[in-house]
Amino acid sequence: MKKPPVFAKLPGKLNSRTLAGAIDRLRRIEKLIPRNFSANDLSNAEVYEKRLETGRGFADGLIERQAAFTDMSLGKSTLDYSGCEVIAVYNLLKRYEGGAYSVPLPELIEIFEADGILHAGRFGVSPRSMRDYLRKIGLEVNYTEDEKDFDVLGVFCSHFIVTVMNDRDDIFRQIHTFYISREKDYYVTHNAGMRMRYFSISEIVKALPGGRAKGICLMGVKENETD
Repeated sequence: MKKPPVFAKLPGKLNSRTLAGAIDRLRRIEKLIPRNFSANDLSNAEVYEKRLETGRGFADGLIERQAAFTDMSLGKSTLDYSGCEVIAVYNLLKRYEGGAYSVPLPELIEIFEADGILHAGRFGVSPRSMRDYLRKIGLEVNYTEDEKDFDVLGVFCSHFIVTVMNDRDDIFRQIHTFYISREKDYYVTHNAGMRMRYFSISEIVKALPGGRAKGICLMGVKENETD
């Protein structure tokens, strides 16, 4: 596979901040390209309503089986192929504050089609665009692109979105993003194919299939405290 120009000079062992920055530059280039994805809006809305009725692809209100979403579009791609970032945001908002910030999946897709998608959606969504969106709607997002800080951030927050390289030395082995909930003293992954309970965020990264994952970035949100 020929490397896209933005990655052509990146070394084999990638610095997470460099990688996240390169990905976000693709996002900003994408915004300059006139595109019209309005044809997705109606079909996505219809499919989503049917899925809510049947529960297909969901578990306890969260999306747990991305592979089932072959019939919903993200730009010129589909959610099963490149929708993990949108799904992660959807899941976090479903769980945060009892769903007070919840957004219908088709609406989230439109939001990231306008700002966030990469290569018309074929490369998913920029992690920094997820962070920017969550902050825009009023959430206090803690964010790091240093894997050494993952467990520190994990102590102070209740909801997380992590983006990882499947192979720490090869960006072309793809990237995955998923939501992590904190449940008492444990962390539970969603839409990651691993339903065990873990003691730390770093343990989750190490437990990913293949054992070669590298954390690119982690964002965490803390539940609002009430009197």
